[in-house]
Amino acid sequence: MKVKHLAICLAISSFTLHLSATANAKSGGACHKPAKAAPAVEGWYFRAVSGYPAAIAFEPVVLFKNGEYFDVGDEPIETLDVTAAKSSRPKAWGTWKKTGATFYLTNNEGKTYDYKLGEGNWFPAYPYTGSIKLKKGYEKVSGGDYGNGTNALVIKKINFIDDTHFTEGSNGGIMTPAASAWKKTGGKGGTYKIYGNTIELNYGSKVIKKSFALGASGSPAHPTNTMIFIGGDAYTDTE
Repeated sequence: MKVKHLAICLAISSFTLHLSATANAKSGGACHKPAKAAPAVEGWYFRAVSGYPAAIAFEPVVLFKNGEYFDVGDEPIETLDVTAAKSSRPKAWGTWKKTGATFYLTNNEGKTYDYKLGEGNWFPAYPYTGSIKLKKGYEKVSGGDYGNGTNALVIKKINFIDDTHFTEGSNGGIMTPAASAWKKTGGKGGTYKIYGNTIELNYGSKVIKKSFALGASGSPAHPTNTMIFIGGDAYTDTE
């Protein structure tokens, strides 16, 4: 009887495990929702914004065909997890519409701003195709006058040595009426490749993907290598 009872228990346990495994396979695992990919892209742009302490800055923006927009950050759009990005950077999202030649962007607080090509506050941004060669050196300057005699300056640099190798570094410091301090870093580098709106930086021990875009110049606007966007930051050439 004991043997028969044990056999029945084992059979029931096996059947229960089979049902559980089948349910998980069909549901794809209820606890693990797949990442939500970015919607289809309508276009890349960048806008001029005023801020503190810098007087003006340029920010890349992606307009999606579903009527949403996104202030581009570090991560490439191709690998963007929309759900995670909306949770970590809610202020980077909003909605947009175009009436005539004017773009209307409404942020997550409900405030609407208008932009128009050719008026100095709204420009097209372009993917990298290889038809325009990058300059040898670029830099991003940030900081400014914070008041009360306090000034800060940070210069991030990236140099494209050739078509596959790069180096990067930075200089930064702060000055107050009582003291000053400066720091310089450098020596990092490796290989890189750019495709579309993504740049891959290979440091040997790790590969980092970042968003990328070319700026615009002229009228009508066309791609230029005098300004590029890496990881959402605007870099200007040093030549």
